[in-house]
Amino acid sequence: MFKPSTYSCCCWCSVPSVRDHPSAIVHHLTYIPYHEDRDEMVPLNSIQNSGSGTENEPFIVYRNPRMIGKENKHLRFVCMSDTHNDIDKIHIPHGDVFIHCGDAVNHRTSSRDIVRFNDFVGQLSHKYKIFISGNHCVCLNPKRPDKSQKLLTNMIYLQDQLIDIEGVGIYGSPWRPKRGCFYRAEAFGYDSKHIREDKWSKIPDGIDFLLTHVPPYSIRDYNSSTEEQLGCPDLLDEIVTRIRPRIHLFGHMHSCYGASSYKSEDNRILEGDQFQTDSNDILFVNLAIHQGMSYAKSTVIDYYY
Repeated sequence: MFKPSTYSCCCWCSVPSVRDHPSAIVHHLTYIPYHEDRDEMVPLNSIQNSGSGTENEPFIVYRNPRMIGKENKHLRFVCMSDTHNDIDKIHIPHGDVFIHCGDAVNHRTSSRDIVRFNDFVGQLSHKYKIFISGNHCVCLNPKRPDKSQKLLTNMIYLQDQLIDIEGVGIYGSPWRPKRGCFYRAEAFGYDSKHIREDKWSKIPDGIDFLLTHVPPYSIRDYNSSTEEQLGCPDLLDEIVTRIRPRIHLFGHMHSCYGASSYKSEDNRILEGDQFQTDSNDILFVNLAIHQGMSYAKSTVIDYYY
């Protein structure tokens, strides 16, 4: 729907700047981003998503709203991202599926610390453990995901791959628009002009969970130092016009931790000809745990399907 001219590029920019691209309207469920005006938030009115994402009050999400109030199978997902060598300092509730959306380590010591991370995850009680890379995981070879999987023996490593967990479809992709050559933590950076065609267009529709490291443009992607939204516009477009996952999990932008709900009826301009009145809401969650001198909490989701 939108062409590569969405971007203006400079080799020293933190990411290619986005111009003239529609922003998504979302309803914040937890932690309204500090740069947004609380008076401008649209009140949430939805029975498809409930809860606060905590161990005692998990987000409750249904694959289909017609399932509400009926007997359904469900799995508990315990999710996080951007732990940067401090995962052992974080309380990790028990659940069925553990998900980590990248930057488990710091780039300077990633080769050593990814081994420690793998050992720690191996001690968790969750039946399934899933990991995608982040920009700090420079020790993982983008061209050899098989080698990354051999290194990460205690979890399922996803790189542009769809898996089925007891009937729940989960797709993971670690890519993000490439930043300027000044930056060293640059694993899985990709040419912004080709990332949609080469990466995002390969994501299948009809999935339950989408895992990426980068956020979609305008959804919990604000960078306070540059005062820009640094999510990927092509990822946003693919998600809302075609993929339509029930849940999109990501990290990367530490200052925008929290959850938001997307509703099609509020985004007709963004969805254009693809707008459908019967579309399910999408739960977007920025899982970035590391908050400088403090840590956010794991996000817990009970998924009924």
